[in-house]
Amino acid sequence: MSCNSGNEADLILINGTVWTVDDQQPEAEAVAIVDNEIAAVGSTEEISQWEGSGTQVVDLEGTFVVPGFNDNHVHFANAARFLEFNIMRTSSQEEFVERVEDVVGRLEDGEWILGGLWGAYDDWEFGSPGGGTGQRFTPDMSRVEEITQNNPVFIQRFDRSEYAINRKAMEEAGLDPDNPQAEGLEFERDGNGNPTGIVTGEVYSFFSEFIPSDFSYERRVQQTKNALAEMRKYGVTNVSDMSDDTQVEIYKDLKERGELTARIHYRYHLERWEELAEQGMEIGSGDAWIRFGSLKGHIDGIMGNSSARFYEPYDHNPDERGSWRRLMVDEDGNYAPDKFYSYMQGADEAGLQLTVHAIGDEANHLLLNMLEDLIEENGEKDRRFRLVHAQVMQDEDIARMGDLDVIAEVQPIHASDDMRWMEERIGKDRSEGAYAFKSIKDSGAMLSFGTDWPGTAAAEYHISPMYGLYAAVTRKTMTGEPEGGWFPEERISMEEAIKAYTLNTAYANFEDDIKGSITVGKLADITVLDQNLFEVDPMNLPDVNVLYTIVDGEIVYKR
Repeated sequence: MSCNSGNEADLILINGTVWTVDDQQPEAEAVAIVDNEIAAVGSTEEISQWEGSGTQVVDLEGTFVVPGFNDNHVHFANAARFLEFNIMRTSSQEEFVERVEDVVGRLEDGEWILGGLWGAYDDWEFGSPGGGTGQRFTPDMSRVEEITQNNPVFIQRFDRSEYAINRKAMEEAGLDPDNPQAEGLEFERDGNGNPTGIVTGEVYSFFSEFIPSDFSYERRVQQTKNALAEMRKYGVTNVSDMSDDTQVEIYKDLKERGELTARIHYRYHLERWEELAEQGMEIGSGDAWIRFGSLKGHIDGIMGNSSARFYEPYDHNPDERGSWRRLMVDEDGNYAPDKFYSYMQGADEAGLQLTVHAIGDEANHLLLNMLEDLIEENGEKDRRFRLVHAQVMQDEDIARMGDLDVIAEVQPIHASDDMRWMEERIGKDRSEGAYAFKSIKDSGAMLSFGTDWPGTAAAEYHISPMYGLYAAVTRKTMTGEPEGGWFPEERISMEEAIKAYTLNTAYANFEDDIKGSITVGKLADITVLDQNLFEVDPMNLPDVNVLYTIVDGEIVYKR
């Protein structure tokens, strides 16, 4: 397939194994790119005819080519901050000191070091079925006092049960570092009575007025560049983000400078629909680099802290069924689903796309009821409603997803991570409807994949699509348990998983006409891998490497 009218290509890829995700031409050997578009897809012999004096030729030597991965769900600003500094998996004081030295070396004097999130894997080691390290790590602030003397440090354990604060941060808060005292706070002391920097109590409430509400614009730009580099490394060419207005301005600035190396599908919060509609925003607003027109809302909480909303109580906590989010309750905190529905109805009528978070079985059922009411009130149209996470559902609601043409915006890594403790919290029967990817697909609903990068305060979700592909086709933890997979009947094929991570997410973004497959006329966003995803042992998927990432026809990453 080509549109050659005598022009030479700017870039050609030859001698590859190209999986196009295009049913009209599923496989090929080579691709020709002119400007920022795919100009031809075919055999190496055919594509070689596009070579001219100015053509860059990449011999793929049999390596595997797919459309650029399109992640349906990231929290970009959080990920950028997380990459700058976190000690989530740190288990030694030496490693802690290294991480602090690294971040201090990149900061101006006076800039705060925040985050930390230590201890998340003390009990549940990363990727394991359970057990953890068996040792409780707490940072020794005395080992970093000298190197952080010009930078306040205010970091926290993942569950916020304790904080680690250096002398500079205490001074900023008006405390005496040698004898800090404040109502509601307890300062740990060593055997000699000296403060260790570990603080418990109402710590954040006290320090919040001294901690900057945001980092400087320049620091956030650098964080963004670091995060974009991480995405390039793992072949991610497009993400759906939901950060803040500052992040949007940074995207725009980097685009103008030619430094934006991934495309952004951006979602504002649902309650802002009227403001955005008044500005003329609708589905398809923006351009191929930064797309607008979608909104994000939340029905319930999350599984990690047992706040996802269920019909029946949690098995491990009989007094808890989960909670409703802010737009689901009135000013007095009373359940008010009509409030949320009014936002949905208004935004949908204004031509904006709805993407709504629901995790527990009651939350998902309620959301589908609202969608049915919305369709009846506003009429049938191409709304591409995205049910975000769809983590635990009853069989009848899974069936309704297909009837309502729902797009399931799911993150398979959740299954690998949560299966370690899922049955302990909600039992085996309810777990049968958890992360039910095959059942959702068989219902007629569309699967769209992503990561939820960087994760929660208690778990890290890597941006690499290989983790999600692994989870979807194996249904195992990252260390391979259980044998045969967790509810293995919900596994899907590699072909289906790749499509969910490329073309289906482009469709979910209303961009399948220009993205998502290696098709003539579409944007040249392409990822080259060192192993064939159809031939590699699924247990080795996390070890597959990206060799090239191509965005807008330019090689932005080469291993």
